[in-house]
Amino acid sequence: MATISNNDRYYTSAGDIFSVLRTLQADRSSISVQFNGNGAMYSSLVLDVNLKNRTFQLDEFSPREAHRQAEAGTPFSIRASINGIRVHAKDMSIKRVRQDADGLYYELAFPERLLYLQRRDAFRAWVPATLMVAANCVNAKYPDGLHGRVLNMSATGFRLVIEGKIDPPPGMLEEFALTMSLPLIDHDLSCPAEAVYVQYQQDRNHTVLGFRFGNMGRGDQVAVNRFVTQLQRESIA
Repeated sequence: MATISNNDRYYTSAGDIFSVLRTLQADRSSISVQFNGNGAMYSSLVLDVNLKNRTFQLDEFSPREAHRQAEAGTPFSIRASINGIRVHAKDMSIKRVRQDADGLYYELAFPERLLYLQRRDAFRAWVPATLMVAANCVNAKYPDGLHGRVLNMSATGFRLVIEGKIDPPPGMLEEFALTMSLPLIDHDLSCPAEAVYVQYQQDRNHTVLGFRFGNMGRGDQVAVNRFVTQLQRESIA
């Protein structure tokens, strides 16, 4: 589940935090570490993630001079990036220092909340409600699909609104098969998509989801670009 604080979006549920950390582990993404009161930056890797215990493991910090601060329990923040999604958690501390045949590593509890923020590197056009652009996102977890109205779109993704609350909500970077009809250019889009944002708005009783397009054919990418360009022209006409 996502929450919003001062326009920053956070994951707070253990399942979503697990998904993010597990993706960092699978991608062997570099983790930047900064201790409170110390401007120096250190690096590490996620070695393992345990959803049941809500813990994860980080490799020994590099350079090794950071080990003394880690062992003393000095709080620190972690930063990483997943394909343009910025990940950040603060007020972290080491629960245990462990050692195996490969050397030292650290065990930590899940953070209470994990910031995730997508970099806006493409123009995002609002889709008028009068166009009624619908999309359906299907996978094994949601065999009937997440079906809703497209709110906006860019060359790299789109935002979808669905009536009611989705339970359970999709996890970060959960993969879907997307189908969407694009009016104005008369194109039926079919490609992979990944969930990058979910928020239930109780006052309106609907859920807003953000998706990033996965690998798509050249024809589909050209069509999406044309559609976004046409929306932009319509908005300033």
